[in-house]
Amino acid sequence: MQKGIGLVMDMKNILRVGIVSSVDERDATARVVFGDREDVVSYKMDILSRGSFLLKDYWLPDVNEQVWCLFLPTGNADGIILGSTYNQEDPVPIKNKNKRHIRFGDGTFIDYDRETHTLTVDFFHPGKIVFNNAVIKNNPSTQRGEPEWRSSEVLEK
Repeated sequence: MQKGIGLVMDMKNILRVGIVSSVDERDATARVVFGDREDVVSYKMDILSRGSFLLKDYWLPDVNEQVWCLFLPTGNADGIILGSTYNQEDPVPIKNKNKRHIRFGDGTFIDYDRETHTLTVDFFHPGKIVFNNAVIKNNPSTQRGEPEWRSSEVLEK
């Protein structure tokens, strides 16, 4: 029985949930506060990415974002941020297994539907897209639903 309790305690030390307290974009690390451990702040921890060799996928969590962390059994100095999960305060933004969706804090989103092969970029504020060195500016004065709707104009090439 004591062995089982020890294993549970070890797992609580290995896998932890905390809140990001600071982010360093220079080396893609962050520090995390663990409320269940008297608000102990971690050392700088690497952030797991989906690619770092030929295909690079860059993402950093926001300060105050809840994240899952994995620590080596040797102690709390060596750990990595695995990522974050949806919850009641931060619900799933879409419910479609065929879409890849990225939503930014200002409401802008990028959406790719692999079933319809449709890429959608939607600005909720004035912005611009740079595509093959052509600058495209969002034109919020056009109305969606018009027969010849053009949401943007090429500014320069």
